[in-house]
Amino acid sequence: MQWCVETIREQWGIRGECLTDEPLAPLTTWKVGGSADLLVRPLDLEDVHALFVFLRHYRLPWIVLGGGSNILIADGGVRGVVIQLSDMNYIIPCGECQLRVGAGCKLRHLVIETARLGYTGLESLAGIPGSVGGAVVGNAGALGQQVGDCVDSAVVAELTAVERWSKDEFAFEYRRSAIQPQHALLEIVFNFHRCEPETLKKKIKLARLHRRQAQAVMGASAGSVFKNPDGQQAWKLIVASGVQGEVVGGAQVSKQHANFIVNNGGATAEDIIKLMSLVQQQVAGKTGYRLEPEVNMLGDFADLAPQVAIIVNGP
Repeated sequence: MQWCVETIREQWGIRGECLTDEPLAPLTTWKVGGSADLLVRPLDLEDVHALFVFLRHYRLPWIVLGGGSNILIADGGVRGVVIQLSDMNYIIPCGECQLRVGAGCKLRHLVIETARLGYTGLESLAGIPGSVGGAVVGNAGALGQQVGDCVDSAVVAELTAVERWSKDEFAFEYRRSAIQPQHALLEIVFNFHRCEPETLKKKIKLARLHRRQAQAVMGASAGSVFKNPDGQQAWKLIVASGVQGEVVGGAQVSKQHANFIVNNGGATAEDIIKLMSLVQQQVAGKTGYRLEPEVNMLGDFADLAPQVAIIVNGP
């Protein structure tokens, strides 16, 4: 369906940016993938409401794109509407050691602000890319801290309703939550504890140093590709399986960190999918462990059904 941006704005009252046939690769850290039929960046909760009225009227498929890390966009792009919440990037005090944060806020900005305020709970996540919303959806963590530990509640939209979820409703687990593709996480309330700002700033500096040393890679990447199986480290299993450095097209298992796949220039989503599948098969065959992807796939991967089946279901 062809869209006229002016008509969308006038008829449906959407005030945020609306872009047709918009390339998505530049919005991701892997720098691969096709275009969105329509990309919308709502300005606030009211704008989201107007957007969802539009989506319901035309029965359009939609999905939320966060900060672009941990994401693989299909080469054919994404049909329907891609929602990016980058303009909903506020941080507002709302109680004793509490902050109300827009899902589009950069995680690094929230980490810096909590340290400035003397709030502990997120300092070990310093250096992790992406948005706060994406971090909550995937329960991002590092060095013993997980973002879900600090969540109090959140505003979550579905196509027909907007609700406030309690922390328990998120059912946080290792690198996952109860948020599904039919949900749009809009705003989060965080609870923190007091700590000396200077102590937190030192911890942030150490966390960044640790991340640079442990995850230094050459080339565009999406962060860790596979989750750590219970009691194991994915990168060690990949090294033991002999696939570090393997290449498919423009994609390569990083020589610096085996749990990263890098775009050496010109990589496609198909290259990355095939390389992920190869890693899974080799690790399963040589170690017996099934590696589960930590990255999310957006768009139509139907032409790669066999590889996608391996990635989703394991060998």
